[in-house]
Amino acid sequence: MHPQNSNRQSRWFRRFCSGTGARFGWIFLPLVCLIVFLGATLSGCGNSQNHLLSASYINYWLMPSEGTKVPAPRAVHITPQQELYVLDNAGRVLVFDAAGKILRQWWMPEYSVGKPEKICLLRDGRLAVADTHYHRVVFFDTEGKVVGMWGKYGRGEGEFIFPVALAQDDQDNLYVCEYGNNDRVQKFSASGAFLTQFGSFGTAPGQFMRPSGIVWHDKKLYVVDAFNNRIQYFTDEGEYLGIFGDSGDVGLNYPYDLVRSEAGDFYVVEYGAGRVSKFNSAGRLLGHFGQTGSGTNQLSTPWGLTVDAKNRVWVADTGNRRIVEWQL
Repeated sequence: MHPQNSNRQSRWFRRFCSGTGARFGWIFLPLVCLIVFLGATLSGCGNSQNHLLSASYINYWLMPSEGTKVPAPRAVHITPQQELYVLDNAGRVLVFDAAGKILRQWWMPEYSVGKPEKICLLRDGRLAVADTHYHRVVFFDTEGKVVGMWGKYGRGEGEFIFPVALAQDDQDNLYVCEYGNNDRVQKFSASGAFLTQFGSFGTAPGQFMRPSGIVWHDKKLYVVDAFNNRIQYFTDEGEYLGIFGDSGDVGLNYPYDLVRSEAGDFYVVEYGAGRVSKFNSAGRLLGHFGQTGSGTNQLSTPWGLTVDAKNRVWVADTGNRRIVEWQL
């Protein structure tokens, strides 16, 4: 159930109990409880039970500890060389092989204020990290050496409030999503020159409330609009094209990230539903896998995902402090 729906129901229930319900509660209370229960149940179900996927392979591993704590992963990115790059909420960048063996790791330049949320391997071999709470994009080589930074705090061109996701096109332009009541997408050249921007904070078509994931393909940008529970798509110059397929009708619950497979399918991880949803290239829902929890087929507040050429999906299972791998 959406948190806002829950809050409205709670306020209504309290008013009922302090007014009419206080005098006639013994008559109406069973009916009220049934209505609240059905509202919560039906608002969270939709038609998802008709679109269940199965996994032919499941694997997972816990994040390596840092001192006495086990940090939680936030972002994952698989490379063509089958190296899995992971960002965690301790401020580390960790590199695993596809089986979960750690190969190397390093720290973000700063991390006391907040931790980064997305990582992307660029065409020239650099790694770009959305260093969210430091209002910038940081570039590394694959061994962890800082080779560049863009951005500073602000709402102007080339400035950021909370940069959260990145994508690159076939001309090496970089697109950066940000949130913080300045929700938009900015486009930069390969050298970092500002080119254009689109979007604003809100619920109308073309607006965003936490655009937390982005994919570029064939001159189009697909943007996860997390708090509006939808995927919107645009030309790569920022012209609004619409809601991606039927994503607005399938009950997405805080979608936080999306990726596109080589086969052309889109995978979306849902923070609120603890699952991965799969769409074809036209936007038709193919199915869901997973649910909220800590079991084998479950996720807890997942933040990010990635997919390789064999359609193996890795998920940053944030609440369970582990990486989950599924073959869907």
